[in-house]
Amino acid sequence: MKKWFILGAFFFVSYLVFIVSTLPLALIINHSELPKSVTIQAVSGTLWKGEIAQITIDKQVINEVETQLNFWSLFTLTPKVDLTFGSDVLNGPQGKLTLAVSQSTLQLSDVSIFLNANAIANKISLPVPITAKGEVELQLSDMTIALDTYQCSDVKGQVHWTRASVIAMDNNVKLGKLSADLDCEKGKLLVKFLSKNDIGLNFSAFVSVKGQKVNINGNGYLKPGVNFPTQLKLVLPFLGKPDAKGRYRLKL
Repeated sequence: MKKWFILGAFFFVSYLVFIVSTLPLALIINHSELPKSVTIQAVSGTLWKGEIAQITIDKQVINEVETQLNFWSLFTLTPKVDLTFGSDVLNGPQGKLTLAVSQSTLQLSDVSIFLNANAIANKISLPVPITAKGEVELQLSDMTIALDTYQCSDVKGQVHWTRASVIAMDNNVKLGKLSADLDCEKGKLLVKFLSKNDIGLNFSAFVSVKGQKVNINGNGYLKPGVNFPTQLKLVLPFLGKPDAKGRYRLKL
């Protein structure tokens, strides 16, 4: 009798998992409470395997999102979904990540995202108009976000802007390679640039969400050295006067 009970329970649970996984993805999304800054368009497929034509997050457009549910995660309280997104034809970020959802948190893992550098520069208020060139690569092994406060924890990752360059005051300025470590400080995402770079940049930026709005602030400095680009020296007067150590303060 016990054997038949276990076998029956197994088939019953498997049937429920099958029903859940074949639910239309659009039905799930339409009954989910999304932040006001997030809009989703053209959803097709099922919870098991779906497609989303476009997701807009705080005016950032993500195209051609494909979702794949991890079957075995349905037997846990934290289902996992693999996402890939982006296109060589359409503008916007490209990459992949794994998203695990529980009652209280979002967990991101195996994140690899490529972003247009100028799309990031356009969101930052700078003393001199610039056009950033190239792509920025975001790599995250782990990140946990609380659903009620959008605060982060357990962040492990890096940002790389290789062959970085900007056009400022009609000059094409090569910046070399810029890298930053990602961490979490008091619930805010910390982006801390590594001090070893050609432009003497030492800067920490904080990203947080408050009232459905993404806030970015930070501070640091530029300290021109031997490898400091000659063309970039034209911008230094717009940053104010250097301190006693020859550093130009930066603030967002």
